[in-house]
Amino acid sequence: MNDINDILAKHFSGEATVEETQKVEEWKLQHAEEYAVMSEAWKTADKNLLEGLEFKTFDHKTAWEKVDEQLVDEKEIKVIKMTFYKRVAAACAILLAGFAGFWLLNQGPSYNTFANTDNAPKEITLPDGSNVWLAANSTLDYQEDFENERNLKLKGEAFFEVARDEAHPFIITTEFGEIEVLGTAFNVNVTENSTEVGVDHGRVAVRNENGEEDLTIGEFAVANADGVKEISNPDVNYNSWKTGIFNFNETSINEVIDLLNKHYATKVELVSSEKGEVESFSGTFADEPIETIIESIVLTCRVEAEYGDNLIRLK
Repeated sequence: MNDINDILAKHFSGEATVEETQKVEEWKLQHAEEYAVMSEAWKTADKNLLEGLEFKTFDHKTAWEKVDEQLVDEKEIKVIKMTFYKRVAAACAILLAGFAGFWLLNQGPSYNTFANTDNAPKEITLPDGSNVWLAANSTLDYQEDFENERNLKLKGEAFFEVARDEAHPFIITTEFGEIEVLGTAFNVNVTENSTEVGVDHGRVAVRNENGEEDLTIGEFAVANADGVKEISNPDVNYNSWKTGIFNFNETSINEVIDLLNKHYATKVELVSSEKGEVESFSGTFADEPIETIIESIVLTCRVEAEYGDNLIRLK
């Protein structure tokens, strides 16, 4: 007959046979207190965290020292409790140490995060000397060991001026692909359905699993689930959010407002009117105060401007 302690170990490990389970039930009738203590301690180990992992260092038969079922007086029961807790703690320490090692080996690199919660673009200097203008409501993650691995993740929009380092490519990962450069300046806009890339100068590779495009000065591409495609006629205001240079040519007033709101901290809001839609707007502005642009809109679009704290209402 197997020693009851071996059977208990198999029972709490979920490895007991039907016959062994019956023996545990019979033993419980005479040792209810010991069983309750053992059961609670085993649950505390939270073995669910280790499910599916193999750790050959753990042997349920040696998880605790032999417990003499004949020890039944109060003093000896306390000894049983302490022995069991110590043995289970030691066994769980081995398990968790192995789990921690497995977890660490399977984690990717660590990243630092910039999140721009301001209403206007924010300029950032990365550890390698590269400069980034991060648009409002955008997030940029860069690898902690950035001097050796220039890997980044972008959500939203950003303009990059990358410090040249041929030994360490500058790679930006987005939901729809990645952009790789050595040293250049370009704009990346990650939308709900695609990643848009426009090159100011230098050369950029845009790729995903369904395609790749090499871009140079003045060229643009869109990466989405279908692949990567070069764009021949991009919006002239594609990076006005960063430069503050706007070229409006019969541009919808709603689009004008959207572009202004991406560059200026003061927000512009169009209030609906019973007179119908506001006209389109034309004009060229180079880093002008927002009030200058608003006054031009007021004069040419027959609207009124109401100024508040960091808010301008057009109606």
